[in-house]
Amino acid sequence: MIPFQNKYVQLDDLLDRMAESLQLDKTRYELMIQHYEAIKKWIEADELFFKPFKYELYPHGSVRIKTTVKPIGKDEFDLDIALHLKIQWSNHTPEKIYSELKRRLSEHSIYKEKMELKNRCIRLNYSGDFHMDILPGIQENEWDEDKLRIPDRLLGCWVSSNPRGYSKWFLDKSNMVKISLLEKALRAENLPSNDYEDKKPLQRAVQLIKRYRDIYFQDNDTFKTSSIVLTTIAGLNYNGEESIFLAVENIINQIRQHTFYNSTRIKVLNPVNSEEDFTDKWEKEPRYYEAFRAFCEHLYEQWQELKKDNGIISEGHILKGLFGDDLYSRAQISQADIIEKARNSNQLGINRSSGIIGGIGAATTTAVKANTFFGDDAD
Repeated sequence: MIPFQNKYVQLDDLLDRMAESLQLDKTRYELMIQHYEAIKKWIEADELFFKPFKYELYPHGSVRIKTTVKPIGKDEFDLDIALHLKIQWSNHTPEKIYSELKRRLSEHSIYKEKMELKNRCIRLNYSGDFHMDILPGIQENEWDEDKLRIPDRLLGCWVSSNPRGYSKWFLDKSNMVKISLLEKALRAENLPSNDYEDKKPLQRAVQLIKRYRDIYFQDNDTFKTSSIVLTTIAGLNYNGEESIFLAVENIINQIRQHTFYNSTRIKVLNPVNSEEDFTDKWEKEPRYYEAFRAFCEHLYEQWQELKKDNGIISEGHILKGLFGDDLYSRAQISQADIIEKARNSNQLGINRSSGIIGGIGAATTTAVKANTFFGDDAD
């Protein structure tokens, strides 16, 4: 069981359980992979344009960096795919590359019906379940295998991008911490820690911040902050915190320092490609930045309340408001179930100095008796 020897371990376990339920389920993930493989084969078989060239097709975005968030309402999971052509970009126009991808997808009876043309990518909509965004691009030079030139239909020109390099950067930031607070707590009690090794505190922090973003903008998403902006800001301000709670706190504190006390708006550039400004539309429409500031300020205020020792009821009320009733309730039930199982097997104790529930074995813990069905202490 989880040895809750301090508030942050107990809270981190709850936050981790909420984030876990936000990610792609196995069935949907496998379905995405099937569609991805089918599209890859379809493009590979193209005789008119793609087949003679060297290219790669690979995922990027939240699926690759493991920060997916279960959608609310009509929103969908998204799978971002890069079609990375290894040819001389100056020999082709942006319109040519985009139109060839459009042509090839249009030749498929199923893809033709699912196709939606976006500014820089082509989207395939899969019946309200998820959508796949295919981004065509040409490798910019021989010495950087990650940097791309991609077509921008509105500007009518090539723009620089680096989706794979971005994924590497974020995963490197996530791996700044080798062992999380939860893993340490489990290992201290010689308990399995495999459940917490897959996702690092930064990845969990991004999932939770994105979830709160979705709830905050649920009624009006006109100026909703994009996931790439939130993910980048989180990565830039992450300092290797071992705790999910402390990772979120540091990120929002840093955001507040830059927005609350600074008269000029922040600019969020791609950390592996300074030519790419993720907040360029904030310049054209200031209300995006205003909405971002208001969103961050509310999250900051709520996180400060979580730091206070106001009891489980108050903590639960705050977490429900931030992440949703259902998400919190499921995590709480899951946590309570683990505690009850440990209680029934006499592996649960209370730290005599702090009163925090924890694992039996430490000299400062006292065993907690199991409850019967009617709530009486079992002999």
